[in-house]
Amino acid sequence: MTVSKSPISAAPANFREVVAQNDVFISYSRRDKAFVETLDAALKNLNRDPWVDWEDIYKGEEWWKAIQRGIESANTFVFVISPDSVASAVCREEVSYAAECNKRFLPIVWREGFDPQQMHPAIASHNWLFFRETDDFNHALQELIQAMDIDLDHLRAHTRLLMRAKDWHAKAQNGSYLLRGHDLQEAEQWLVQGLNKDPKPTPLQTQYIDRSREAETQILKARQKAKWVVVLATVLVNMLLVTGGCFWLYGSASNWARRWVDRQLQDALNVGLAGISGDEFEAIAYEPPTPASQEFYQNHQDWLVKVNIALPNAFSRTYAPTGNPREIIWIGDSLRDTEAQPISATRFRQPYIVDPISQYWLAAGLIEPTITRTTYTDEFGSWLSICGPIQNSAGQVVGGLRVDFRADYVRQIEQQVRNRLLTAYIIVFIWLFILSLVILRVTRPPAA
Repeated sequence: MTVSKSPISAAPANFREVVAQNDVFISYSRRDKAFVETLDAALKNLNRDPWVDWEDIYKGEEWWKAIQRGIESANTFVFVISPDSVASAVCREEVSYAAECNKRFLPIVWREGFDPQQMHPAIASHNWLFFRETDDFNHALQELIQAMDIDLDHLRAHTRLLMRAKDWHAKAQNGSYLLRGHDLQEAEQWLVQGLNKDPKPTPLQTQYIDRSREAETQILKARQKAKWVVVLATVLVNMLLVTGGCFWLYGSASNWARRWVDRQLQDALNVGLAGISGDEFEAIAYEPPTPASQEFYQNHQDWLVKVNIALPNAFSRTYAPTGNPREIIWIGDSLRDTEAQPISATRFRQPYIVDPISQYWLAAGLIEPTITRTTYTDEFGSWLSICGPIQNSAGQVVGGLRVDFRADYVRQIEQQVRNRLLTAYIIVFIWLFILSLVILRVTRPPAA
C-alpha cells in the first residue's frame, strides 16, 4: 500500500469505540488495485468483510491511524505479494504493525519478480497462497477462505481483546475500559488456551487481562469489605437496640416491682394509722405513766402486732419528736413482745439520734406520708420504709408511724429479670453472629 491512498467517506464520532471487526485486512500496492478489487468483490460475495483502504479510511482521518485501526480490527492479515508491495515502505510498516499485533498472516502471491532479500521476515516465514494469472482463482480463493476459518473463534477473540486493550492503553489505562465479570473470565480462559495457539496473545493483551483481574479483585475486596462493614454495623445497631430494649425491660420490671412495694408500704401505713388513737398515743408519749396510759400502751402494742400478723413483711414502729431536731424517742414497736426478731427491737421511750440520711424522711413523716427512695440493706435483709403522721382528735400531729417493709422481693425481681435478659441477650447475640457469618459466606466473591 502506498501513501497516495485517499479516504472517501466521513467517520462517525468516537469511531474507535464503535468500530466492528473485519474478517481480513488487505495490504497491497496501488499498482495491484485491480486485482485487489477483484479479490474484495469475491470475498464479499462469500459474506466476508474485508478491510480495504478505499472503503474504510474516512475523510479527515489520519491515514496511518486508520490503517492501524484496520489492522487491529481484522482477524487475518493478507499481504498481496508483488514486486511493488515488497519494495513499498508503507506496506512494510503495515506488515510490521500486524506482526506487533500478533495477527495471523496469509501472504498471497499475485505477481512474481520481487527481490526475496527485501521481503519482510513475517511474510517470508509463512506459507504462501498463489493467485497468479496462471493459477485457478476460484481454487485459490477457497484455500484462502479455509485458511481464514481455521480456529476462527480464537481469531475473533484475539481481535476483540486487542481492540479493547488498545482502547484501554490509548485512554491512559483508564479503569473504566477494563474487563469485568463474565468478559474477564472468558478472556482469562482465552489467554491460557492462546499460549498454545497461533497467533499468540500480545504482551499488551496479557497486561490488559492481568490488570483487569487486579481491578476486579480490588473491587470484590472492596465490596466484601463494604459487606463486612454493613453486616457488622447491622449487628452493632441490633445489639444496641437489643441492649436498649433489655435495659428498658429491666427498668420497667424494676419500676413495676418498686411500685408494687410502694403500694404495699402505703397500704401498711394506712392500716397502721387506722387503728392508732392519736389521743392515746399523746398520753403515752408525753404524759407521766398512769394506769390509763399503761392500758393505752398495751392497746397500742397489740394493734402494731396485729398489723404485723396481717402484713408479715411489714414491721411497724411509732415515734415522737423531742426538743432536739436530731433526736426522736421510740414509743411502740411490733417486735418488742415477739420471740422472733428479724430486726432489733426498740425499748419504750428509747431515744434515737437520727442520722443525716434518715433525718429528712423521719421529719417529713411528721407532716405527710413519706417513702424512702433508696433500698438499704443490713444484717437482717433489704428494706424500704414509710413514715406518716399520727394526729390527735384536734388534728394536731403528735407523732409518727414508721413501717419497715422487706424489700428482698424487689431484689429478687430485679435479679430474675437480669438473669432472663442476660440469657436473651446472649441468644440474640449468637443468632446475629451466626446470621452475619451466613450472609458473608453467601455473598463472598468467588475465588480469583
